[in-house]
Amino acid sequence: MPRSHRALGVLVVMLFGLWGCSRTPSADGGSADKLKAVEAKLARLEDDFRAAASARDQLTKKLIAAEEARTALLREAKAKDELVHARTAERDQVAGQFKALKDGLKELLAKAEGDPKPDGSPATSIIPVSNSKPEVPTLPALPSVPAVPR
Repeated sequence: MPRSHRALGVLVVMLFGLWGCSRTPSADGGSADKLKAVEAKLARLEDDFRAAASARDQLTKKLIAAEEARTALLREAKAKDELVHARTAERDQVAGQFKALKDGLKELLAKAEGDPKPDGSPATSIIPVSNSKPEVPTLPALPSVPAVPR
């Protein structure tokens, strides 16, 4: 009988195995709680994703605004640089004209005073020099006015 007991034991184990495999999982509290926990976690992750997407969109808008402001500042800086260069050129031109005028006045003053030229040659006077005093015209006498008594 040992062989029949062994065959009977294998048959019983196989029957229990088939019976266990054929059972559907029951809707007990353990798997339902797991399902609810997974759904809650999924909902939380979706909310986090929406919040991150919203923050990303806001930061993108801020970045675009900052880039536009940077571009505007660069344009203003370029315009100011051009204005500074123009004003500097005007200043240099006026300074050159002033120097030429000053040198011309010095030369004319030297000629008028009869001083020698800066290079050492004698200056030619453009004003005739005479030792006599110029005649001053005399004015006719004013008529006398009687004094008014007080």
